[in-house]
Amino acid sequence: MQEIQVRFTHSQEEIEVFIDELKNAVLGFLDMYGDPAFLGEEFSQFIQGDNKFAALLEATGKDEYGFFKEVISQLEPANHETETRVVVGGIELPSRLLLPILEVIIPGDNLSAIKDVDTYEQLTNIRVPDDQRQDLQKVMDKYPVRLSKHVIRQSRLSRNVAYQFMPFVQELDESGLKNTWVGQFHKGLLEQMYQNRPIFVLHMSCPVYCRFCFRKHKDCRNLPTPKIEDVLEALEHIKKSPRIKEIVLTGGEPLLNMETLTCAIEGLEQIPHIQTIRIASRCISYYPQLFYAHDSFWLNYLIEKNRALQADKKRIEIATHFIHPDEISHYSLDIISKLVSEGVGVYTQTPFLKDCNDSGRELTSLYNELRSVGSEIHYVYIPCSPIQGNRIYWAPISSGHKAAAYMRAYLSDRAIPIICTATKIGKIDWNTSGWAVEPCTEHPGKIWIRTPYTEEYFKEFAPQFELQDSRANRGGTLDSAFMAEIGDHTLYLGGLTEQPVEPEPFSEANLSTLQQEIRKDQRLAYSIVDTGVKALKRTHLTTVEMDIEALEDFHDSIEYIAKDNSISDVVLTAKESILNSIEMLGMFSRELQTVPHVKAMRIRSLTFAYSPELYTPEVLDTICNLNNLNPANPTRVELETQFIHSSELTELHGDLIREFIARGVTVYNNILLLSGINDNPEEMKRICYRCRQVGIELMLLYIAGMPVQDRWNASRPIDASSVIHIATHLRRYQSGREVPLYAVKTPLGDADFNFTAKVVRIGDYGSGKGDEQVWMKLLPYTLDYYQKLAPGFVWPEGISQEEGHPVVPVRGLVVKSNKDFFLAGSR
Repeated sequence: MQEIQVRFTHSQEEIEVFIDELKNAVLGFLDMYGDPAFLGEEFSQFIQGDNKFAALLEATGKDEYGFFKEVISQLEPANHETETRVVVGGIELPSRLLLPILEVIIPGDNLSAIKDVDTYEQLTNIRVPDDQRQDLQKVMDKYPVRLSKHVIRQSRLSRNVAYQFMPFVQELDESGLKNTWVGQFHKGLLEQMYQNRPIFVLHMSCPVYCRFCFRKHKDCRNLPTPKIEDVLEALEHIKKSPRIKEIVLTGGEPLLNMETLTCAIEGLEQIPHIQTIRIASRCISYYPQLFYAHDSFWLNYLIEKNRALQADKKRIEIATHFIHPDEISHYSLDIISKLVSEGVGVYTQTPFLKDCNDSGRELTSLYNELRSVGSEIHYVYIPCSPIQGNRIYWAPISSGHKAAAYMRAYLSDRAIPIICTATKIGKIDWNTSGWAVEPCTEHPGKIWIRTPYTEEYFKEFAPQFELQDSRANRGGTLDSAFMAEIGDHTLYLGGLTEQPVEPEPFSEANLSTLQQEIRKDQRLAYSIVDTGVKALKRTHLTTVEMDIEALEDFHDSIEYIAKDNSISDVVLTAKESILNSIEMLGMFSRELQTVPHVKAMRIRSLTFAYSPELYTPEVLDTICNLNNLNPANPTRVELETQFIHSSELTELHGDLIREFIARGVTVYNNILLLSGINDNPEEMKRICYRCRQVGIELMLLYIAGMPVQDRWNASRPIDASSVIHIATHLRRYQSGREVPLYAVKTPLGDADFNFTAKVVRIGDYGSGKGDEQVWMKLLPYTLDYYQKLAPGFVWPEGISQEEGHPVVPVRGLVVKSNKDFFLAGSR
């Protein structure tokens, strides 16, 4: 048996690594994950056949000894400043294949608290320059350093992972704050920022310390770990607070304390008004081994406990953080797919870090993959929390806006996050429930951000609330002074000065009329480019819609999709009801699962909303059996429906949705804003609450542009200020998981209302109709973007361009009030 000797991080001594051990690690990995969808199509051409490793050796021209010796020689140096590229025989090996090799070289799952530079060098194999050693020691004395073996291995491969966790001398820069979040209410381990959702801080330490963490300072991390008595005291408070519907169990890392977390979950299970238990854990990315420890205790416990909770119409969700696609390991995807397949929801949130994920490209790749195995995509926090020691991570607000436009252009709408900022008094959704008002002259280095909150709102549950770094604005809410660089002064929108036009009164007859009209045809009538296939509509770079009844176009449709690797989503539609062709779903699914770049098959069914009784157990089985969350090559199945009024949601819907969720199938709702039906805050709050209550994922709230909106709202247009009014109330009173994305549909694609779709003109310019027309500039798109989809593309009639972006008319929307606000960014 041959041996390979390497020098690696633990002791700087030569360690014998056996060929068979390395070979078995690679063989096992390729057997499970050797798929083009996971390792890339370019590399996968070298591992064809039954014995993928033998094929790889042949392609590199190496025997086993030569192959591993060359790999290890290139892995041995650790450089956190650049990406590690390992090339053998002219073939670059994917970092995902290198990870199981590193697990042999650097074994173990333990955690290491690092207190000095020498230990840091030994564990990471990094040589700290002499002129930095003293300062780096000061950093370690001030900000604790803890690393998992998993992160040490990943950091060998990726500068973007090391950038998040490895200490650096720039942390001594004291710019920033010691605390950006304090909550308005504190009681033991209980913190509360919002009326209906507190957090339990169950554990103060983490397996790994993120260098950008908002709890970075020792006064947070050195607090004593809560005890069972603290949990019981918090539970008593929750029992007496029926307004509270959701709880976030967090820390630190709550999964590190089995006793307090299980006590909290089992106590919350007994409180009738609690609907959702959200567990905030980053272990899925930086310490996945915790889920497999003790015979997979946490995986099994969360799945089994969630099943028990579902009997009482409650649920568990896991909120996790991923920053960069280099963090995604096969373990991460396996954990997410297992949880979601068994009914435990997972959603992803992401801090926005300069020089790591701030271009939009990284987030697009990250979210496309996480979403494919079942994760919902929730927030991007811009900018990173302005904590002392974090300045290196701070990006201007404008960078987040540009990244949002990039994602809207290149990412499926089902993977688009909410772009938010967490001010001291709560979160805002950019340019709907909050925005940049003006520079903060009272506090240099800060900007005023309009929030949806009021002083009265906080005093209802936090009587001692005081206006600190906040001010009341003319619109009746609070502005918060936030430490950030704006980057682009056109993002200052000023404040609201006028109330929106009163909506029309609700009418049951109008609702019935609209319901009948919506059901006439469930297909979209247009495509942004001509696909050359009658039954196939291209609604976005990433998304096509197929008419499942047009079987004569089936093969041409599949061929079109297979040739374009930018297509990740296929929406199956039918004119009246997709259930009329339910037996065809299997054929479509089988073909789509052979296309590596297709990540989701979405079934559009308004029948689900209006005739749920047709969803028999047989229909439900047919759909659920198509769901494939295999981490190596997933094709996720989702059900798209449409509820436009809270009265439409029934107990039967809830029962069916729980059945779908229990088998890993997401049901999501796109709401249409309709005049006199739901264009007021109270009704929209009811819709969002009912969707959340039964388990529907809120997706888009279309402000305008859907065919039925074009017809209905044209004669009774909605004032744009009403959208701000609705968004303000949803963010103030609803859970963050009950807040939709506010979108405008146009023949050239969707964009985000008042954010990536900006009002640039008002009025008909000579038509005599006054202000009955709104034009919006679509920031995500350019002529070059469309010509990549169709080389001969030209702007359609009636479309102009401004600064390279299309300007489109939007029907059914007017700007009756606050014209200066909506036109601020166009000047």
